[in-house]
Amino acid sequence: MPSRSLVPSVRSPSATTLLRLAALAAVFATLAPAQSSPTPPAAQDPAAKPAAPPQQPAPQQPAGNARLPEVLVTESPDAAERQLTEVPIDNPGGRDLIGPREVREAGSMSLQDLLRRSPGVFVQEETGSDSLPNIAIRGVTNGGEGAWRSINLGMYADGIPLAPAPYGGPGNSLFPFSLERVYAIDVQRGGGAVRYGPNNVSGVVNFLTRPIPEDPTLHTRLRVDTFENMSAYMAFGGTSGPFGALVEAVYKDGETFRDGGDYEIQNYALKTRYEVSKSVRLFAQLETYDEASRLADGLTLAEYNRDPKQTLSPQNRFAGQQDRANFKLEWDVGSNTLFELITYYYDGNRTFFLGSPTFYGATNNLAFVQTTPRPQRTVAVQPQLTHTYALAGGTGEFHVGLRYLQEDIVRTVSRYLVNGTTQLRRSEEQYDYYTGSAWLENRFRFDAWTVTPGVRFEYVQIDAKNRINGVGVEKDFTEALPGLTVARRMSETWSLFGGVQSTFAAPQAPQISITTNPQDLSAQYAWVYEVGSRTRGLDGLLSTDLTLYHIDYSDRLVQDPDQFDVFVNVGSSRHRGVELGLTSELAAIGLHGVELWSNTSWNDSKFTNGAFDGNDFAGAPTWLAAWGARYRHERSGLWFGIDGLYTGPAFTDAANTRDIAANGTVGLRPSYSLWNCNVGWDTRIDDKNDVSILVGGRNVFDEEYFEPRAARGIFPGAPASLLFQVGVTHRF
Repeated sequence: MPSRSLVPSVRSPSATTLLRLAALAAVFATLAPAQSSPTPPAAQDPAAKPAAPPQQPAPQQPAGNARLPEVLVTESPDAAERQLTEVPIDNPGGRDLIGPREVREAGSMSLQDLLRRSPGVFVQEETGSDSLPNIAIRGVTNGGEGAWRSINLGMYADGIPLAPAPYGGPGNSLFPFSLERVYAIDVQRGGGAVRYGPNNVSGVVNFLTRPIPEDPTLHTRLRVDTFENMSAYMAFGGTSGPFGALVEAVYKDGETFRDGGDYEIQNYALKTRYEVSKSVRLFAQLETYDEASRLADGLTLAEYNRDPKQTLSPQNRFAGQQDRANFKLEWDVGSNTLFELITYYYDGNRTFFLGSPTFYGATNNLAFVQTTPRPQRTVAVQPQLTHTYALAGGTGEFHVGLRYLQEDIVRTVSRYLVNGTTQLRRSEEQYDYYTGSAWLENRFRFDAWTVTPGVRFEYVQIDAKNRINGVGVEKDFTEALPGLTVARRMSETWSLFGGVQSTFAAPQAPQISITTNPQDLSAQYAWVYEVGSRTRGLDGLLSTDLTLYHIDYSDRLVQDPDQFDVFVNVGSSRHRGVELGLTSELAAIGLHGVELWSNTSWNDSKFTNGAFDGNDFAGAPTWLAAWGARYRHERSGLWFGIDGLYTGPAFTDAANTRDIAANGTVGLRPSYSLWNCNVGWDTRIDDKNDVSILVGGRNVFDEEYFEPRAARGIFPGAPASLLFQVGVTHRF
């Protein structure tokens, strides 16, 4: 019996339609003036890197410590692309950039797939699309559950948080962003609490979207693959006088590689900028995201061996929708002082429809469909000031900021039985988070030294209330989170760096029980230590990035495997490891157009006390590696690339169960290696038109791999596939 016969569908509200109409209207608003006015150099665009006051020279590469949101200093998309290819030599921490060309030519199927190219990144596949990402860096998963929804990783789009509720709901069960909108990715590993706030113990990933072009430009891209997935992308924008705008539209759907895994995703965005004067600039973005997906879910061991593409959960599906808006004011108060006012707001809802007991792979007799609607709303206001000054033969950059952020979350659980009746398993529970943040940071530069001390203060007040019976729970936390980074430029091509950062995570809404005798759960705390070396030289023949890290993470909250929605403090964990990245351009030895890259990560993650003391952390592989090579023939525009990755074995539960259980929920996941290849052609047809074509193969040797998952069963990995992509750029 299909789930739609039991439960009404959840669709997007009418606000989404109005937002899309506004985006289309902006296209025509941009067209008219662009045809009649000369086009000046573009103003700053909210895509990536730190902005400098216009009286100072614009930096040629990203600054070491990024502002939030980061702003790319550029005069054109071509200049933007050049800036987003290499981390500065004296950046004081583990960091790498996945640049625009790498994004275009990766042939990735999803955002998670693309991020595997960054050191220390582990991905657990679930849906075969961008939906429900499970991304971990440096072995910091959640330690117990099968899906962690990237909760220990700060993910942003143009500097604005993507988590539906950064404090109370940091897990990305609603992820309002799509691969097609990615222009470049800035991956900052390690703690970033001073600038970015909580829930980023393993790092910060900032997805950068396309800059607003100077001239009216239309970008279109179509991609299809042998899993019957299709995505269509369109971007149109330009600049006229002081005003610039860009509208982006993404529509994608497909079957994925699993039966019962079909989906439909729509993602629309409008970004604008307006230069009020030489010293005042305004930026604004509007976005909407809408998704409807079926969830193939896990398999028993026997059913996986019989047919890994099948589903035992035909009732399972997911619906999510979110509207987003952000605004930024930049004001050059003086020649050395920049004031910024950032505000953002997003409102959405996501609902899982999970059939049981087929959800657990136990039987094919449907008993009910359980729904978990989760309306979540976030609003924030963030003023900040940056002042540069001379100091005893060196320079200083002082940064101070404040943020007020409020979240509203409602949790309800209902069961729709096959006999037509409904059971309310969890009545409407309202969680209100009121948070205040303040941070101070000063970057001192003396000759070859860069020293940056800082501290962040966090206040979190949590008011939770059952709307039906009136029972309420109140909690509050006040934290001081210091940090210090140091970089020493040993030469023009070599630097050393190190640092210590602290961060914390307040209890999330699912972890707070609203009863007259609630659990007394503390916040989770972490200290992150790093030392490393970075080299650039030999005319690009060899660049190296080596980072050693150690993370102490205390008061870990993990879901009780025997009780639904009950969390327990399992003690502390320790994560330590080494990351090595190598890149090489062989033009220096006469092999023009040949590029090589690789990264290797060793991680040792363990529980350090409690019931699982000494056990490996769940879901954290010891070894990860990725590599690739590309040859480009500049005259013809033809290119060819191969890449691969290795993921080592990992336990899927805190008890470190080795044998895979019959129901597929625990066991040691075997290692696997995947190889991909792409061939493409980029050419300029004339002064106004560019064409790019890509044909790619994913998992070309058809490696079989899978992931056992707690309470869910075995999730197979994607088999071999082919994709075809064509893109056209037209300049008016």
